[in-house]
Amino acid sequence: MTEPNTGSQTSSGTAGLRGATPNNSDYRFSNLPTLRTEATMLHHHDVISRAVSTDREITLEALRVFTYLSRRLHFDRSVPVLQSELADALGMQRPNVNRAIKLLETKQILLRESKLGRAITFRLNPGLEGGRA
Repeated sequence: MTEPNTGSQTSSGTAGLRGATPNNSDYRFSNLPTLRTEATMLHHHDVISRAVSTDREITLEALRVFTYLSRRLHFDRSVPVLQSELADALGMQRPNVNRAIKLLETKQILLRESKLGRAITFRLNPGLEGGRA
């Protein structure tokens, strides 16, 4: 006959959430740093998105490019971007994508890092994590 689980131990034999210590094999704790980092990054993306969308100098084209790129770019590392890929994905002409990127660079929302073949590497400006574009 098995005893009912009182909550003091889980089926794996570890202590319940109260008083539990992180264990590498315990799924409840294995992703905590990642979840915190992801939550922080999502918050920063939301803040910068709000700042960009309320800036009256940002054109609709620049907003579309930013919205598309904001899901791919990071504050801490550069990501290669092909303007032709952006144009195809957004149904825009390349000169319009180029103009939008230049505006986002002028506003220091995007930081151009380097060129990688035909791709240009960008990252989001970490100075804007606090809010204003």
